[in-house]
Parts: sequence; C-alpha cells; structure tokens
Amino acid sequence: MRKRTDLPENKINIYTLAGVATAPTFMEDFSSELTVRLRLGGWDVRHTELLFPYGDWSRKLLYQLLEMRNDLYPLRRARLAPIGGKLAADAVAGSYSGGLALLIGHSGGGVAAVQAAELLCRAGTVHSAQLRVVQIGSPKCPVPEPLRERTLYIRSARDPATLIGNWGGFERGSFGQPWWNARKYAPSHHVRLPIIGKHADYFRRRSPYVNREGFSNLELTLTSIWNWLHQRI
Repeated sequence: MRKRTDLPENKINIYTLAGVATAPTFMEDFSSELTVRLRLGGWDVRHTELLFPYGDWSRKLLYQLLEMRNDLYPLRRARLAPIGGKLAADAVAGSYSGGLALLIGHSGGGVAAVQAAELLCRAGTVHSAQLRVVQIGSPKCPVPEPLRERTLYIRSARDPATLIGNWGGFERGSFGQPWWNARKYAPSHHVRLPIIGKHADYFRRRSPYVNREGFSNLELTLTSIWNWLHQRI
C-alpha cells in the first residue's frame, strides 16, 4: 500500500451519504473500513460523518422519494433548491477543515452527493479541485462539468436503481442539426463491480457475499474507490 507522505497536503474529510429509507447503521462498516485503509495509506483523516440527506427508515418513504426526485432532475426543476443536496452541503460546510472533501453516496445518496458538491463549489466553500464524489448504485443524474472528472460512478450489472434517470442532453451537430448525446452530463469515470447480490449489497462483508477468490463485496467496493482516488491525485 503506497504511503501518502509524498503529498504536500494529505488531509481528507470523508462524508458518506445514505439513500432513501436506509437503516441508521447501513454504511457504518464501510465508512470505518475506508477510514482505516486511508490512514494506513498515510492520509490524515480529519473528519468522518454519515449523512442522511433524505432521512433514515423512520421517515415516511413518500417524502423521501419526492425530495430525491427533485434532486435527480435538476435541469427540469423550476427554481427549487436540491433538498437532500442542500442538507448535505450544509453539513459539509459546518465541518470541512481543508484538504480533500470526499463525498460517497449510495443510491439516492449519490444523487445528493453530486448536488451537494455543486452547491459547495458555487458557494466557494470547497474548491472543485478539492472535491471527489463517488456514486454507488445510484440513479443517473446530470453531473456539472467541473465535477465530471472528479466523479466516480460504481454499479453492479444487477442493480435496477442504476437504470433510473439519465445523463443525456441535446447537442448541435456539424450542420446545426440537434442530436441526443446519452452521456452529455455523465461522470467521466465508471466501474462495473462483479458483486454478489443486488442494490443493497455493495457493503456486505460476510458469506454468501464473498467470491471464489475470497473477496467480499465490501472489499471490492473499497478497492475500486481506493484505486480511483489515488489515480486522481
């Protein structure tokens, strides 16, 4: 594991964002394991926080779905702020202490992570160069241009949530004719994970979620993020 002592600044703040109707402890193991791995790699982890931008499973599902839908289609909404994104951005602004801000969202939390990152950039709270966003099993939502190179999209082939939404938009061709670009607003980095299971199983660490090589779903997910994060530094 390569140490980060070669970096002039190796501070990092980790924010994990849960999706709709999620158990309060759903992402705790993932967050703890990621923190340990980063510290062993020489990172100075300044802050870790688990966020529920739409509430946990104790809140009515309908309200959460409506708020997530608003955040999912930012190009269509009429002057409505991204609800979950705003809550997440406020939480980051209240605790961010310099260095990288890593926002990792599962399902609808990945949508909120993109919107929160955009709000943080616009407000000048965190410069886009210091932001990294990871979407895990998330619906597709438009990613702003400054964040596309800094966003990783992770999905399983058996995850139906990743079929929701789109990254498309119309562009002009060479002769002015409109054409549909299905990836116009897509993040630049994609990983297709061969996990065992479906949408809720990216963070499983025990049998039957361990493959023949001995790697759990959690380890596959962590390794994908680790490799991408170091490639982008």
